[in-house]
Amino acid sequence: MRIHTRRRLRTRLALVAPAAVTAALLALAGCSALPSVRPVAGQVQPAQGTRPTAVAAAGTGARQGTTGTVDAVAIGDSIAFGKGVAPDQAWPALVSAAHGWKLTDLAVSGSGFVKPGWNGTTYRQQVDAALRLQPQVILLAATRNDREQDPAAVTANADRMLRELRERFPHATIIGITGVWGSDQPPATMTHVDEIVGDAVRDVDGTWLDIGFPLVGHPQLLQADGIHPNAAGQKIVAQTIESKLRPLNLAL
Repeated sequence: MRIHTRRRLRTRLALVAPAAVTAALLALAGCSALPSVRPVAGQVQPAQGTRPTAVAAAGTGARQGTTGTVDAVAIGDSIAFGKGVAPDQAWPALVSAAHGWKLTDLAVSGSGFVKPGWNGTTYRQQVDAALRLQPQVILLAATRNDREQDPAAVTANADRMLRELRERFPHATIIGITGVWGSDQPPATMTHVDEIVGDAVRDVDGTWLDIGFPLVGHPQLLQADGIHPNAAGQKIVAQTIESKLRPLNLAL
């Protein structure tokens, strides 16, 4: 069933990458399956490897801490949480480690802008937790979990939450990312969710990264469920995000 948004959809970037790159890429998304370690939105998750926790108090803007560390938060689903892999193997941890950011990963399995996760929370609670921190970088992933939700509700929630983040953190770098899909062909509803979230990110002067659906046809990068990337897949997601960020020369 085709989802129609209440705004004019912008022209999407080409999703077809060169064959050599396509074989190595992943796409971002979530799943409503329970995580091996259950995360709680707003609760800092155990630090392992390159996933340190942010401890700064809430502020009115994105500013570097006294130690020179850049604080980052991740808002997302089970893939952003790193279901089925070690915490330091999830793409937010890998991207943060590459930049030397101090990450608080707020992602919750099964959640979305509208879809509740395993613990009944949505991105709403993750955004609320982010608002109590002091991030200079906000990583936010679109998710497959919203693909069967009311598009008007997804649009309204995405717009509202992105505005709140921008108003509280006017100098933060907001990086939005398209949803990860599995090895089968993604439905049109996934593309429409990406368009909705992409519009919301761009409307607050955020950076929107379209990493496409390169995991299609590459089940070796997935866990047995065919949805969540394995450690190799998570690494490819992080590398793909970096390949999109690098040419932008953002002040991160």
